[in-house]
Order: sequence, then C-alpha cells, then structure tokens
Amino acid sequence: MKIKRLSQCTLEEALTAWNRGFEGYLVPIKMDIQSFVNRMIFEGLSPEKSIVVFMQGEPCGIIMNGFREIDGRKIAWNGGTGIAPELRGKGLSAAMMTEVLNIYKAENAHTAVLEAIEENERAIKLYKKAGYVKTDHLLHLNRRLTYKELDSLQENSYSLKRVYPEQLQSLSFYDSAAAWQCQWQSAKHGEAAVLIGEDGKAAGYILYKRILEADGRTDRIIIFQLRFSNGNVNRKVMGSILGQLFLDRDDSIDFTAVNISVSNPVSNALLKMGFEKKIGQVMMEKPL
Repeated sequence: MKIKRLSQCTLEEALTAWNRGFEGYLVPIKMDIQSFVNRMIFEGLSPEKSIVVFMQGEPCGIIMNGFREIDGRKIAWNGGTGIAPELRGKGLSAAMMTEVLNIYKAENAHTAVLEAIEENERAIKLYKKAGYVKTDHLLHLNRRLTYKELDSLQENSYSLKRVYPEQLQSLSFYDSAAAWQCQWQSAKHGEAAVLIGEDGKAAGYILYKRILEADGRTDRIIIFQLRFSNGNVNRKVMGSILGQLFLDRDDSIDFTAVNISVSNPVSNALLKMGFEKKIGQVMMEKPL
C-alpha cells in the first residue's frame, strides 16, 4: 500500500480512485473529470491535504478533505471516503483514517466533521472507532410544487429581503454549524434572503440555489438552509416563503431541502406539506 497526496497524482488517477472507491455505493456518485474538479472547487476541498491510496500501482482508495475557519476555529471536513470493493473490510480504511487524522492535527484543526448515509453501518462503525460521535440527524426532502398549490397556503407574515449569501453570517441566529455543503461558503452561484417579520425585524433566513431551464423558467431550487429565529413555522408560513421564490413565468418548481436537521422545525413543516424523505444522513464530529 502506498498513500500519496492528491496533489501528487494525476487527475485521472484521483478520478479512478474516487469512482472505484464508490462502486456499489448507496447513492450513485460516479463523476467525470470536470465534475470532480468542480466539486473540489465548490466544496473548498484541498488537493494538498487529500489522499489517494495505491495498491500494486493502481489507485484504489481516496479521502477528500477541506478546511475552514468557522467562529474562530479551524474545522476539517471529510468530503468523501471511498475504497475499491475488493479491498473493503481488510483494514485499509483504518490506515487511511489514521493518515487523515494526522493531516488534521498537523493543520492544527480544532474539530473534524463529516456526514455519512444512515444505512452505511460499516462507514459509521469505522468513524466511531476513529473517535467520531454522532451529533445530528439530517434529511434530504423533496417535492415538486405548483404555484397554485402554494397559493392556497399563503400566510403573508414574512417578506423576503434579498441579500448576498455571505451576509447571512451577520445574523445572530445563523447556523455556522450546518453541514459543510450547506454553509454559505459552498453556495456557489447561490441566492439568499432574510425573512422579515411584520415588526420589520429579521425573523429567519433562506439560503438556496436556483437551477434554470433553457427558457429561463425555474426547474429546481435546492434549499441549503432555512431557519427561523424562534422556531415558529407551519405549513402556511412555509407556503408563503416558497411561493415568493417563484419567478413570473414559473408554473411548478422541484424543491429539494438538503441536509436539514430533524431538530429544525422546518423539516417537520416540509414533511407535513408532503415532502418525501429521499436520504437520511448522520452528522459526526471528533474533537482534535
């Protein structure tokens, strides 16, 4: 076994390690070179601090890592651990985790974080053995909604004030501990709005990305964060907020809320609106 930093490998070697490492995974995540590079850029992943494992000269495993300063602390994120199917369960993963944790410590990271699909018991067991503990349960929720459906749920208690995603961090109730991919730093080409209550004060916020069709209509909206300062949310409030995201020519939009915490009242409100759970994940962290 030989472990290299991703920066010491060719892109083709790193991509092979990724695609082999995630063969047969619970969620298909096979990538081409462009999508692999885009993911590194969008998620702030470090080629110098990520590793690729070789066996007999062939790339067969990978762990992608990213680092951010959040609330004055350096956070290390495991953005993907993959091992070729024929090498799983043979101790390779433990050696990879040891290497990565040494990188985190050399970087003086304060906390290591990751997310794992809830059914992936083997991975969760590995992370627990490495010292990670579960800190949250996350949901991916989805539903296509028509404007007509939302119009019947309108409760205009909040208006939306459009802001830049990075401006959200100035809110006292901004969730800086949200899943890595749902933080404002990962919302490349994203949009954001502060929810203004009837008293004129900020009562919540939404961070999202709009995917447009060729004719300019909205096809999908990916919601990264949606939170209220007091947790006061129901179906009508949700209908009002989502309805305000429709553009003039939009008839229906496919909404997906990603990595939303079960402790966030918004998740329950979305489920009551008929959103379906597509994936469940656990958030895990380890003090360093």
